[in-house]
Amino acid sequence: MKISKEIKVGFVAIFAIAMLVWGFNYLKGTNLFVKSTIVYAVYPKVPGLAVSSPIIINGVQSGVVDDIYFHPDKSSRVIVKLNISENELMIPRNSVAELVSTDFMGSKAIGLNLGNSKEELQDGDTIQSHFEKSMLEDFSEQMLPIKDKAENLMITMDTAVVKLTETLNNLNGMFTEQNKKNLSLALSNLKSTLQGFDELAKTLNTTVKTKINPAMDNFSQLADSIKGWDINTTLVKAQSALDNMSTVMEKMNKGEGTMGKLMNNDSLYNNLTAATKQMEELLEDIKLHPKRYFRILSKKEIPYKKEED
Repeated sequence: MKISKEIKVGFVAIFAIAMLVWGFNYLKGTNLFVKSTIVYAVYPKVPGLAVSSPIIINGVQSGVVDDIYFHPDKSSRVIVKLNISENELMIPRNSVAELVSTDFMGSKAIGLNLGNSKEELQDGDTIQSHFEKSMLEDFSEQMLPIKDKAENLMITMDTAVVKLTETLNNLNGMFTEQNKKNLSLALSNLKSTLQGFDELAKTLNTTVKTKINPAMDNFSQLADSIKGWDINTTLVKAQSALDNMSTVMEKMNKGEGTMGKLMNNDSLYNNLTAATKQMEELLEDIKLHPKRYFRILSKKEIPYKKEED
């Protein structure tokens, strides 16, 4: 059977078109000869992610991103169509599609973290999503406090330099000719004062050697003498004397002995008071009636005659 040229051309055209479609999908990372699962993930934003970006499961590329477009609810969220071409692996329904960085420049990929559900992810399902910051964004956030501190440090250094400049200018203004003369005079006075202190120190040194040191020797000898005293015996005797005195005072308080009776017996006080009173009356009578007492001084006996008042 002879095949016409038109049929041959048709077969070649179909083959070429098929190869073109396969090659295009292959370049995108889609293998038309492998069964794949199409699922969707929703993200707030997808910076660095592009169509044909890889889907990675445990470090192995297991599909590509088929499409990226905005959510139809006009919320500015982004829907990512995932073409998972891993047929030998059961993907649980509670798996999570993370938007991860693949390099320091911010390129993104979908990292599929497998869950533990017994239900398998089906074609057309919407998978849970997680947005991960890029390395550059994370590095920028970590460097931001350091940047702020560096800026504050620069501001502080600028302020310190300004103040140092003002201080130096003030110092330069202080060193006028008059101030230089005053400073020279002050240094001269300081030198004289130091010389006076030096002479005073020499005088004190001589005084210490000639007067204080002998006095200290005398004190040392006195201390040695005191050290040789039998202080314990003296203290024992003094304590014994105090004990005896305490005993005597106790007996006196109890009314024992002559002193105790004198101190505690009121009759002596009363007798002395009465005698004193009688003595006063006698002296008063002598002053008033001296003739009554002439008979005592006269050699002749003068009979007592009561004087009339």
